[in-house]
Amino acid sequence: MKVTYVGHSSFFIEWPECIWLFDYYEGTLPDIPEDKPLFIFVSHFHADHFNPAIFRLQAPAGTHYILSHDVIRHRKPKFLPENLYTMRPDELLTLRAGSETFQIHTLRSTDFGVAFLIRFHEKWVYHAGDLNWWVWKEESRQYNNNMTANFKKYTRPLLGLDLYAAFLPLDPRQEEWYDKGMLYILENTRTSHAFPMHFWKDYSVTDRFLASPQGAPYEEQIVKINHENETFIFDDL
Repeated sequence: MKVTYVGHSSFFIEWPECIWLFDYYEGTLPDIPEDKPLFIFVSHFHADHFNPAIFRLQAPAGTHYILSHDVIRHRKPKFLPENLYTMRPDELLTLRAGSETFQIHTLRSTDFGVAFLIRFHEKWVYHAGDLNWWVWKEESRQYNNNMTANFKKYTRPLLGLDLYAAFLPLDPRQEEWYDKGMLYILENTRTSHAFPMHFWKDYSVTDRFLASPQGAPYEEQIVKINHENETFIFDDL
């Protein structure tokens, strides 16, 4: 598996059979191989996770779109391409890539839209979108308590899983609570490769996490991203 960090929450993942692109809204994309279909995932309609320009991306081997249901409702494009699937929380979709199939499970987000939990090559891959433990200093105690309860409820399907790759928000805007969501997933799953995202170009947040007592034990699992278009190759499939 080859993973390229496009920017913010967007990743370009190359498998032997296909390409996955998550939450693209800006930046330079790698070249799309002519022999691999492209599957584009959009977790929700927010402008930092969705750009209508994705509908102009056409892979020679075919392009498929997996969109959260709110994208069409809030930002319906003038033209809807073929091979477009919309998903609500707690749904399952099976798609084919060459001779292989993969199953897409959706989780409800604590913000808008969905998170994606995908089973491929007998491995689990998780992209959180904006499903995160969003607690804030400026919010009320009731708001933060409700957020805590909802985050734990919505991430329940992940508990105890062996996640081959997990793409998880690590947002410095949350100040001392920036790592709550990532820590909870790492503590309650067996994650091989954890990619921080949604850090608003503040690459130092990963160093901060790894230097902390709670983050240091996960040094081997955390993938340290240094810049956009950085590529990581994993040969342990």
